[in-house]
Amino acid sequence: MKKLKLIYNPMAGNKEFPKKLDQCIEKLQTANYQVSIFRSAKPGDLKMGLKDVTSEYDAVVVAGGDGSINEIINALLEEELNIPLGIIPAGTANDFARQLNIPQQIESAVDVILDNKIQRVDIGQVNGQYFVNVCAAGLLANVSHQIDINLKNTLGKLGYYIKGIEQLPKFKNIPLKIETSQKVIEEEFYLFLILNGKSAGGFEQLAPQAQVDDGVFDFLGIKACPLPQIATLFVKMLQGKHLDDQNLIHLRDDSFQIETTDDKLDDYHSDLDGEKGPAFPLDISLIPKHLKVFVGT
Repeated sequence: MKKLKLIYNPMAGNKEFPKKLDQCIEKLQTANYQVSIFRSAKPGDLKMGLKDVTSEYDAVVVAGGDGSINEIINALLEEELNIPLGIIPAGTANDFARQLNIPQQIESAVDVILDNKIQRVDIGQVNGQYFVNVCAAGLLANVSHQIDINLKNTLGKLGYYIKGIEQLPKFKNIPLKIETSQKVIEEEFYLFLILNGKSAGGFEQLAPQAQVDDGVFDFLGIKACPLPQIATLFVKMLQGKHLDDQNLIHLRDDSFQIETTDDKLDDYHSDLDGEKGPAFPLDISLIPKHLKVFVGT
């Protein structure tokens, strides 16, 4: 019999997963998995679910959003557990699951695990912390830290956009120095995203050509510009037609060093997969094909 650890966040997304828990366990047991379960009781404790997991396990499965996935991946890598990760998308945006062709329906996501198709994907590392989908900072990047959980769960991705609109009148640009293996850029930005795949925050075609195993990040930086031009750019981003916009810088590389050129912003924090990340300066590197995940077809 195969061994599987199922770790879930009951507060993720619309809180539907706990209602489907028994069905998921039945599916896994029918497929000859011995299932042990860990339920998150408070923010930040998901990694405790891995305390009894050893290399004898055949899979670890996390049910939650991108932040839950980030927490589990950091714990897996810190413990050097080379175990395939299964994902049941139970969050709001579920960006990383979409990259892996995992269905948004819970039962269908379990079927992906049972199909046992495993792929190695790239991961990012920032000042010792890991991310799988996006490292960001600036406008919208800290929305997930500030948004009311009830608004987030009720309105889903729309809740992020509403909170982002609230930020616009009071938002200040960030002067940054960005160094890659090929160039150095100094510019004032409203927002930057370093993507490991195509999407973030529900924007599904931010980096249309990107793949989770292509060995490079896609950097998208929105330059400081008049608000009407930002609105136009965001519409283009929703349509996947933004890469040639004059207010956007697009770079591709496997490493970035990013620092502020304003001493008052030295404690400015990044965002990793929707969770609060390290403060500036940021040393960002890609580790190719380092994580094993179950993927859809």
